Amino acid sequence: MGLLDWLEAPDESHGIRLAVPGGGWRFHSYAGLAMDVRRLAAFLRDRRVPAGTPVSLMLSNPLDFAAGFAGCLLAGLTPSPIATPLTFGGRAQYAEHVAGVLRVARPSLLLADGELYDAAAEAALSAGLADALVRLPEPADLPEPEIAGGPGRAGGAGGPQPDLALLQFTSGSSGRPKGVRVTWDNLDDNITALRAWSQWGPGDSFASWLPLYHDMGLIGGLLTPLVSQADLWLMTPDQFIRSPLRWLECFGSLGATMTTAPTFGYAYTHRRVREQEIAEMDFSGWRVAICGAERVDAAELAEFTALLRPRGFRSEALMPAYGLAEGTLGVTGVEPGVSSPVVRLDERALAPGEPVRVAETATLGVDRVKGAGWLTACGPEMRRVRVRIVDEDGTALPEGSFGEIQIGGSSMAAGYATVDGTIDFEQDGWTTGDSGFQLDGHLYVVGRIGDSLKVRGRRVHAEDLEAELARVDGISAGRCAVVFGSHHAVDVAAAVVESSGESWVEDTVARLRAATSDSVAIAVFKGRRGIIPRTSSGKTRRRFLWNALRIGTSEAEPVYVAADAEGRADLPWELTVPVPHEEAAS
Repeated sequence: MGLLDWLEAPDESHGIRLAVPGGGWRFHSYAGLAMDVRRLAAFLRDRRVPAGTPVSLMLSNPLDFAAGFAGCLLAGLTPSPIATPLTFGGRAQYAEHVAGVLRVARPSLLLADGELYDAAAEAALSAGLADALVRLPEPADLPEPEIAGGPGRAGGAGGPQPDLALLQFTSGSSGRPKGVRVTWDNLDDNITALRAWSQWGPGDSFASWLPLYHDMGLIGGLLTPLVSQADLWLMTPDQFIRSPLRWLECFGSLGATMTTAPTFGYAYTHRRVREQEIAEMDFSGWRVAICGAERVDAAELAEFTALLRPRGFRSEALMPAYGLAEGTLGVTGVEPGVSSPVVRLDERALAPGEPVRVAETATLGVDRVKGAGWLTACGPEMRRVRVRIVDEDGTALPEGSFGEIQIGGSSMAAGYATVDGTIDFEQDGWTTGDSGFQLDGHLYVVGRIGDSLKVRGRRVHAEDLEAELARVDGISAGRCAVVFGSHHAVDVAAAVVESSGESWVEDTVARLRAATSDSVAIAVFKGRRGIIPRTSSGKTRRRFLWNALRIGTSEAEPVYVAADAEGRADLPWELTVPVPHEEAAS
């Protein structure tokens, strides 16, 4: 089932249902979408866009985006989605991000709709690409396609298929955009792997609120249902934030059977939705609830399951997965109907290259685990994907050993596009920067190696600490960030909390100290909502945040700063806890 095969016989009775502001859904059949795709491809061909070159897409409407993406492929071009402004702090920051992406992509065309046109113009001017900007035409202004049916070949009638089917920009925490070069075969193979893994059937339908410019929302939430011509309910992220109940209605009332979302989506839903609001819903047909993109939090998923279980939801529907743009999307995943194991490690024994030691076990969605440190199994490799754990030298480690996750296989992307040129991946294995281990056939992801701190021979991960701090009274989930750094040979653990109060400070300091020991300096900051810099997919830009805190460009206010046990006080911020004379002199 190829990327454009659906264009050969598009379905009149199935299609995309787009959430309408204020309630309701607007149906657009795949037959209608196919015509939109062909007309947009004809528009691109009329503009003589060079074959195989990137076309950057700034399209806020999901239907326009779907037509734009497939239209680029049909015209023999490489679509490159650009994030919408939702997760950025303001217009200037967004324009800077877009300009950075454009400098890397160097698109032949920047296609923007009316809503994003002004921002696109500002960014294009900054990137020296003002001539590439084109406003998306109104439907009535698009040309009639050369053919109304027939083969959905890339390049149109006999034109060339582009080498790259997607230039996917990663979230990247460093602030320097990188485009992942995804080939046609990469995308084809990964969609096939996702369909096989989730055991996609003719009766399945999908619902998603994820952003379409991100790999999980694009490939998992749009392209896989699209090539399957399955009914698809689409919401925008802001619509989900306003009403997670509306997303639940897709499964409990409208018949959707599949979805994908990060832990945040499930956690936000169980906190915002009340039992009485779903009393008349039936979730027994919901068979696939993929959870990925960020750390899979067993405690949050247990609460989500507890909310829906009386209405027929089964914990076996939860399918934790591991994926990343460099692997196109899916790498590993727990299969439908399989209960996912959850483990808690003996952190004292967690050392690179050494076997992990399991202290406790539980079952996802069944056991209400408490406390931080629980790791959820993310399943075995998907079709034609290779995963292994390696040491610092790239040597494979035996099962059960802690190391870095390395991936390979037909879904692994060709490499990066950067402002300095292209970088090719080693096709026999690409190291991800994620640490983890394999146990009993499952991959467990511990955290980012760059987002961790080695304390007395063990690694402390920022994600673990954030999960711990989210349980402190006065701190809202998703409103805190932990970063690690070093200043003049002093290791520092810093926490930034989006809050105007300080009732949470004492508990936060205690948890940071307990996790890192007294060999690490502690700094705690507070600030307004939105002060934590995030990527286009909502992840914390940790290195950017650390540098901003260190050099004083962050607006966050220090509320607690303490030296390490040796009294080394050469920190970028004024201490709030005096160094005892004896320690400072030692």
